[in-house]
Amino acid sequence: MTKTRAELTELEGTILGVVRRGGPMTAYAVRSVFLSSVSAEWSGSAGAVYPAITRLVRAGFLKESAVHDGRRSKTYALTRSGIAANDSWICDIGRAAGAGQDPFRIRAALWSLLPASRRRAMAKALIEEMKKRQTAVTAGLQNRGDPDAIMDQLYCMLLEQRIGWIKEKFS
Repeated sequence: MTKTRAELTELEGTILGVVRRGGPMTAYAVRSVFLSSVSAEWSGSAGAVYPAITRLVRAGFLKESAVHDGRRSKTYALTRSGIAANDSWICDIGRAAGAGQDPFRIRAALWSLLPASRRRAMAKALIEEMKKRQTAVTAGLQNRGDPDAIMDQLYCMLLEQRIGWIKEKFS
């Protein structure tokens, strides 16, 4: 059965985007992008990335080319169908507007169940951690105009909003 554009998983759509932005690259290079992401929810595991790349090749969205490096490496590039599939995935408004996997949001609904002293301590520690991450990400943003900088800017804005919400709720 051939995978259609509408059936791309978030991982598959993101892999197509990574290859599209980065040009022909090895599966290891794709995996490295996920491993270096600030999002802990992205699995950079070989057990997730490599099978997804295989599915995308079978679907005709990626083409592979041999690299003559003595290790039988292959590079992957988008096909025309891969570009069209990636465009469809990028423009999937329903999924783009969805809540997605969000550990903060899932836990926030349960924080009121904690005893007040533990909730205050958790809120203080969470704010400190979020500020630390904001500082680290902001330091890496200087003089960058790449698409990763956009994601990092949005992440910093999200952290700022969440810090404000925590202060309002638990102070």
